Amino acid sequence: MLQPPRGFRDYLPEEWKALKWLGEKFLKIAVLWGYSPVEAPILEHLEILKKKAGPGVINEIYWFKDKAGRELGIRFDYTVPLARAIAARPELPKPIKWCYFGRAWRYDEPQAGRWREFWQFGVELVGLQDVEADAEIMALSAECLRSINTPNLRILVCDRRLVEKALESMKVPRGRFQDVCRIIDKRKKIGEEEFLKNLLRLNLPQEVCEKIANFSSTIIPLEDSPDYVAKIDPVLAEFFSKLVELLESYQVLDLFRLDCSIVRGLEYYTGLVFEAYGGEGEKWNRLSIGGGGRYDELIGLYRQPSLPATGFALGVDRIAMLLRENKIEPWNIEEKKVLVFFFKKFYREALNVANVLRSNNIQVSLDYTSRSIRDAIKYALKSGFRYIAIIGEREAKLGKVSIKDLREKTQVTLPIKEVGKALSA
Repeated sequence: MLQPPRGFRDYLPEEWKALKWLGEKFLKIAVLWGYSPVEAPILEHLEILKKKAGPGVINEIYWFKDKAGRELGIRFDYTVPLARAIAARPELPKPIKWCYFGRAWRYDEPQAGRWREFWQFGVELVGLQDVEADAEIMALSAECLRSINTPNLRILVCDRRLVEKALESMKVPRGRFQDVCRIIDKRKKIGEEEFLKNLLRLNLPQEVCEKIANFSSTIIPLEDSPDYVAKIDPVLAEFFSKLVELLESYQVLDLFRLDCSIVRGLEYYTGLVFEAYGGEGEKWNRLSIGGGGRYDELIGLYRQPSLPATGFALGVDRIAMLLRENKIEPWNIEEKKVLVFFFKKFYREALNVANVLRSNNIQVSLDYTSRSIRDAIKYALKSGFRYIAIIGEREAKLGKVSIKDLREKTQVTLPIKEVGKALSA
């Protein structure tokens, strides 16, 4: 009973430091791109969450009946509650550009890189239909991931319209499109044999299943996508030509590839979709670190007329895990943390030292428990303090404080009023 429920974690200082640093880093970038931070309620009416989630996600919703018998669910992402909030406020000026950083919950099967409680950063761009909006969202996602030196970053792109046109040309019955898309979406997580078996279970001819497998195995540089798409849908090829041109202007085109297995599991997507990957090895080929796309019909489920919309979300937990595995930990910038060791009769002097240091934006803790400087050093080393400020008989008498640098193994004695400036230098 001392452990959190399955799929949940304790966010102790080291873990939380990484998540908070990444979330705040991404929010700063989004704000620079003109997005305003927002928050969404944890609880929604279950009917709102189920509207366009798809059966796979519906089964993962945490839900319950409240004391009044209303069916409520915990958000599984931010897009749905924010779409509901926008639908409730038609007077909002368009386009709407929002960003967020917070938690979501899914009753998923816990495994490496997958939790039932997880942290997301994301943006939503609502009210713009043109390809320029898609390009901005894609470029912003690339900028966020590039800013933290994501190793082996690659962003895989497809389009639900392209997939549907391809399935149509293969004579796949329209009523089977969603089932086929769900199987394609799992392709990276299952073997080739299992993939074909799943398609055959839909009672599709062997030849059609092989065509689907061949199509969904296509991975080419995005700059080459217009020629490939033109063979399936000439009109959509013009969209991809413009998209390539815009991403080249953003100087991020080299990060993107057309991957026809990317369809995204959430059924509210209507057009362009993409997923971001980093790292190397089988695990990181299966675990995306983010994704998004266009969802022009979602807001229309709650209020007519609908609004065109696009966005993305990054899995902050997975990104932290990926960076740690690659020994990239930008959140571990050394802090000038100070532990003030003192005897109880010099409490006033110790507090004076702490106030001076804090006024210089230096993190300080008063040491109430150590009986000796040796005890204080042991505690400081275990707890990540760089300095110990010592107030003894001599220091108190002279109005000074001794500063011991635990990294450099040096010690100086300074007037209390000068200690903040000395450690800030």
